Amino acid sequence: MFFEEGWIPLSEVTGEVFRRLQALKSEGKIGRGQGELKSILAVTVWDMCDAATKVGVTATDGTVVSASKDLVAWADPMILSNEHVNLIAGTVGSSDLLDEHGEMADDETLRQRYGPFYTLPIVVPVNNFQSSLTFLAEEVKADISEDEELMKGARTILSMIERKELVTREIARGRVGTSLSRRRFKLAWALAATKVPDLRSPNRWLGL
Repeated sequence: MFFEEGWIPLSEVTGEVFRRLQALKSEGKIGRGQGELKSILAVTVWDMCDAATKVGVTATDGTVVSASKDLVAWADPMILSNEHVNLIAGTVGSSDLLDEHGEMADDETLRQRYGPFYTLPIVVPVNNFQSSLTFLAEEVKADISEDEELMKGARTILSMIERKELVTREIARGRVGTSLSRRRFKLAWALAATKVPDLRSPNRWLGL
């Protein structure tokens, strides 16, 4: 609600994107194969986080403290949480993903993990957000139900796993190449994850 000029809270980014998507859906402007509204919201906001030049958190005194972009690095691009944040809440430590034991981290564990930054709002540059927003309608109207390049990207990721190669988002992105946009690469990763669920795991950027 309160933030430094030039920044926008991640929760507000998510809220505004959701409103835009609802309007586009009501107008019949979402293409086939895009999925349900919640997954479109997730992949869109994660893509906006990728596009952001930097990330910060708003400290208790109202100033922005620079933060690692790992805070907003997607695990499963089709859901609203990574291991650090739920996009709707938009605060450090708000993730609702279960840990490797199938449990939610308790409050004390989160306080130890994030220190004084626990629960602080994550913010991104407002100009990055506004720039990304201009492409939203164009991106979601595409029919991707038979997108051969997207399916080829998914097959590339799966073939890397089959050959027991190291698979991280960055390595796979380089292998897939520029035939897919950032957003469509996320969709290809999600498609591959239907065959290899480990691709959805938190910290998967470390590699299979």
